[in-house]
Amino acid sequence: MLSRSVANGALHGIQISQSAPAVSHLLFADDSIFFVRAKVEEADEINHILRRYEAASSQMVSLDKTTVSFSKGVPRANRHTLASRLGVTEVEEQARYLGLPTVIRRSKKAITGILRDKLSKRVNDRRRKILSKAGMEVLIKAVANSLPTYVMSVFKIPANFCNELRSLISQFWWGHEEG
Repeated sequence: MLSRSVANGALHGIQISQSAPAVSHLLFADDSIFFVRAKVEEADEINHILRRYEAASSQMVSLDKTTVSFSKGVPRANRHTLASRLGVTEVEEQARYLGLPTVIRRSKKAITGILRDKLSKRVNDRRRKILSKAGMEVLIKAVANSLPTYVMSVFKIPANFCNELRSLISQFWWGHEEG
């Protein structure tokens, strides 16, 4: 239904460049992300598609768990109108999806900060002192080395940040005491 609406011109996706194909939706497990223009007609088309989906599948879309975010060029009044038309709440840029921010600027500081914080929490836990060397090795292999894997599959991480992660893991392994 979404692809047909895009083909008919009722919905318009987003393009990362003029030569790239338009993306109107992404589906992941039981989550859906729609990319459309901030217009009442497109909001109504999304509502129409969702109602038809509910009727055909006997599944209900949970509007309590559904949110909308807008690009910075959409006026505040239009945002409120479209969010209420869709029956959902608007989220700001700080929202996360699958553990990562939904909006990424040119700077990778938001991503690297999240990753650094997660890794620091895991390796700087006070329970570290009771772990044997084997336990520490398991923690490094199972947690510390796997944490960046998802982020690195989505974003290109700067090499100096990889060195910073390696340093955190080394400090955990070798220990770090004052003096």
